[in-house]
Amino acid sequence: MPGILVPEMRVPISVRCTSDPRDLAHAIDVRRVVFVAEQGVREDEELDGLDPQCEHFVAEIEGRVVGTARMRPKPEDPSVAKAERVAVLRELRGAGVGRAIMAALEAEAALRGFETVLLAAQVSAIPFYERLGYEAFGEPFDDARIEHRWMKRAIRRDSRA
Repeated sequence: MPGILVPEMRVPISVRCTSDPRDLAHAIDVRRVVFVAEQGVREDEELDGLDPQCEHFVAEIEGRVVGTARMRPKPEDPSVAKAERVAVLRELRGAGVGRAIMAALEAEAALRGFETVLLAAQVSAIPFYERLGYEAFGEPFDDARIEHRWMKRAIRRDSRA
């Protein structure tokens, strides 16, 4: 395992949209570390059976998967992409990994014709998403015993990571 990188250190981050089973396994490993081990989410809640319906994104640094997200259309509104399961390993939070993942997700959403990205943000992550241009709306709600708020951002078809 590579050494821990300090958040102030800027390193090349590679993000890609993937359906490779090996990438998906690494993405789920990151989600287990972040959501199950760190945050106490039950594994059956985290692994909700929706992964086959999603586009998956993995972020790598020096060949190691360090972050992930998934995207799927909002069933009630095909113009809206839902960003879900955004996770970055603790030692790399603040190093630009989350920003890179969201830029790639938004670019892919724009290419696929979505007009808006919607997400349920943990309340502690709202400032991060606000810096990316997301706006919170609605009342806080509980998801997996963690307080969340809905957030959204309009995207343009010419959005590129």
